[in-house]
Amino acid sequence: MDRTDGTRSLTGPLALWGLTRLLLLLFAFKVYVFPGPDVTSDVSVIYQGWYEVLRTGTFPLDDVTWQYPPAAALAIVSPALLSFLDYAHAFFVLVLLADLAVLALLCGAGGGPAGRCAAPGCGWRACRCSGRRSTPATTCWSRPSRWPRCSRVPAVRG
Repeated sequence: MDRTDGTRSLTGPLALWGLTRLLLLLFAFKVYVFPGPDVTSDVSVIYQGWYEVLRTGTFPLDDVTWQYPPAAALAIVSPALLSFLDYAHAFFVLVLLADLAVLALLCGAGGGPAGRCAAPGCGWRACRCSGRRSTPATTCWSRPSRWPRCSRVPAVRG
């Protein structure tokens, strides 16, 4: 909702974020089963297998599917921080917390007084920046208040 000072309330974006993430967690925790292939098995089988190897102090050297930089091991072993959950559930909860951190950073980058955001997530999507020479694929990473006309880029047709 727009306010008289030109900023937006965070209530709408946060409610939408919360609703979509709740739905994702319900699918990840198998409260509801999403039709189609189950991709959560990647976490419960592959990542958890890597976790078991990593906790011995070595990388999965003989596993050709391990094609990550060494620091990626931190994401794989981080579910151990939530030892009261099984591996897959802890992984999904930590992904949710990382997603919340990104949302907070994006809304903080939107400017405006505390608790309000000039354009939540505007810097996350590609937009046309008024006042500068740009192509439709230019990404506005600066404060949205500098470029108030932020619109979605039309899809590339090929």
